[in-house]
Amino acid sequence: GGVYRYHPVRRIWEAYADGTTNPWGIDWNDVGHAFVCNCVNPHLFQVIQGAHYEPWRGRESSQYAYQRIDTIADHLHFVGLSNVRKGLGSAEEDAAGGGHAHCGTMIYLGDMLPSKYRNTLFTNNIHGRRINNDIPLRSGSGYVASHGADLLRARDPWFMGVTLAYGAAGEVYASDWSDTGECHSTRNTRRHTGRIYQLRYGDRKVPHIDLSLLSNSSLVALQLHANAWYVRHARRLLHERAVAGQNMDATSSLLREMFDKQLEVPKKLRALWALNVCNGLDEDFMIAQLNHPSDDVRAWVATLLFDQPVSDKCLTQLARCADQDSSSLVRLSIASGLQRLPLADRWELAFALSRHAVDNNDQNLPLMNWYACEPLIDADLQQFVQLAATSKLSRVRINAARRIVSAEASEVGLELLAQQLASNLDADVAQQLLDGMLQGLEGRRKVDMPASWHAAYERLESLGDSALLNQAVRLAVIFDDAPALKALRQTALNVTQPLADRVRAIEAVVSKRLAGFDAELIDMLEQESVRPTALRGLAAYNHANTAMAILERYSSMSSSDKQEAIMVLASRENWASALLEAVDKQYIPANELTAFVVRQIHAFGNEELTQRLTELWGKLSETPQARIKQIASIKNWLSNEVLLQANLAAGAELFKKHCASCHLFFGQGAKIGPDITGAQRHNLDTMLENIVAPNAAVANDYQMEILQTIDGRTITGLIETEDAKNVVVQTLNERIVLPIEDLAARKKSNLSIMPEGLLDALTDEQIRDLMGYLQRTH
Repeated sequence: GGVYRYHPVRRIWEAYADGTTNPWGIDWNDVGHAFVCNCVNPHLFQVIQGAHYEPWRGRESSQYAYQRIDTIADHLHFVGLSNVRKGLGSAEEDAAGGGHAHCGTMIYLGDMLPSKYRNTLFTNNIHGRRINNDIPLRSGSGYVASHGADLLRARDPWFMGVTLAYGAAGEVYASDWSDTGECHSTRNTRRHTGRIYQLRYGDRKVPHIDLSLLSNSSLVALQLHANAWYVRHARRLLHERAVAGQNMDATSSLLREMFDKQLEVPKKLRALWALNVCNGLDEDFMIAQLNHPSDDVRAWVATLLFDQPVSDKCLTQLARCADQDSSSLVRLSIASGLQRLPLADRWELAFALSRHAVDNNDQNLPLMNWYACEPLIDADLQQFVQLAATSKLSRVRINAARRIVSAEASEVGLELLAQQLASNLDADVAQQLLDGMLQGLEGRRKVDMPASWHAAYERLESLGDSALLNQAVRLAVIFDDAPALKALRQTALNVTQPLADRVRAIEAVVSKRLAGFDAELIDMLEQESVRPTALRGLAAYNHANTAMAILERYSSMSSSDKQEAIMVLASRENWASALLEAVDKQYIPANELTAFVVRQIHAFGNEELTQRLTELWGKLSETPQARIKQIASIKNWLSNEVLLQANLAAGAELFKKHCASCHLFFGQGAKIGPDITGAQRHNLDTMLENIVAPNAAVANDYQMEILQTIDGRTITGLIETEDAKNVVVQTLNERIVLPIEDLAARKKSNLSIMPEGLLDALTDEQIRDLMGYLQRTH
């Protein structure tokens, strides 16, 4: 527990396979084993050098990553998405693994547990108070993790496992945070206590051993030990001795002999790793191993070659492997190492890796290749465009085009891309380049037309692909191509066009702020299919009749469209005034104003609006004392007996109205805030604290900003990304790409995007129904 200052040792106990009763309430499974773990998220335990993973929002280092490598798990440790009636506390949730939050990951390479557990993964499940087991299987360049049976469960409600490690006898150690405040530990936090468990299988004793007393030859012999605890500590000691200046020639000879004689690949790799830390690897030996029959050996040799300055001789051999090696694992090592090379040395390997069409659907390689290639845009733009056009990897093509048009030298890059589009590219390549260009120019209302654009447009038109032509027209609009803008407007207005095409057309025309289109958007409010898109489009304009037009149609709208409409009306002061007047006249019920809308109107700083809002909706109290009092008041009457009377159907509607715009719940909702499916929903204290006082502990990723445009629109949301041209804001109901020149002011709030007062406008029965819906267990 020394690494974690909140984990001093309080007590150690020993657990045996006979299921001996113990005071901490640990349940064993049918064979009586227990384990633990060491990475952060078991669904991302395949850690690759140079990769980008979640969380990502606003990370400058990931600005041009564009996408991140996804989970490798083929399962969830909480109930799946098909049956929303099943949840935390149910038999189904229990069988799935107990919850979505994990801490600590260990790949077990010890020799105490039964052999079937070797090379499998163990992790603490925080909500489930247990240890999950995942089974990794090779897939492409990486792995897929499948669900194994849970191995340990704690009846103690304070159990919160954190770290896992195995020791000299193969025994496992688990540190326990010992708290009931789930992930965020805002309640009952006891910073001076904690627990460490020692878990054993069988009656083997833990030896007291000091490996530092052993000779180098004995440490070499330990590289073959069945328990990797010995292997790693022996290798560490050899490394320390080499760094201290000890002559390691004899040791390296023994390790080279081990590498040559061992038939099992893991043992060969142990010898290889030990040779590396003893400085026993020479260039000729390494290059020779690039032809080794095992792709694990070839991949590790490639990785180790990138750990040092790469000579021209090695670079040539690595380029050969990048081009000819049949193993995706080897290509992954080269793509990872590529990021460590000087830019001038990357080109040959980058082109070679991008020629493998077989990697197009690999879980890692398309993005790993992109991460390595992206910086090359600053080395040679023309060659970078050539890479985009010739790559066999769709993700590299799309991302490269996106990066080119958003770069400082975008005018030159656009012309080079237009020249490529005017050439004899295949339709699918052209479509992906257009995809990337449209993504990179998102939010830009006008960009100078490249000289080769007309030739490119004619070439794209000649291919006779309607989807391709649709993309070309959208791009032409950004270039101020008048005929294209006219065609796109006609698509937007044509009710016979496919809905997806109409939506894209409306959004594209709105992005140009085409004069007079706002009046046509008002007419589209009569069309239910495009009404949400039209409402969001009207928010971008400041048409004098918008508020009246929305309010006239409000009563006939669906519940989801009503929420869109209210969000639009709350985005400008004059519209918000009309909204409150409608509430005052009871045309719109006051309880249809969500706490988020109320806070947005407060953000105007208009005293008259604030006063009217207080009279109609109530006071939005944000003092900690008031929230503590509210939590206590709700708890006084919201007993288990009351919750059993909850109307779950009504609760589902309340969730949809107040929560689904941000949170996922059994696959329903949005991904703006955390997924609450596997949260500690059965704990009323925790749920009330998170709902009533969401600002008590706000992670950086969920701090909102308030932005005002030069034409008077107020936008409240999370900053997804930003650069010199645009700010991308995720609001409750849309993703807005806001050009910097349209921005009048911005202010970062210390508040969560989830507002205070979510329950203030609800009746006791509605609070009961919502909490019952969130806490249902069957």
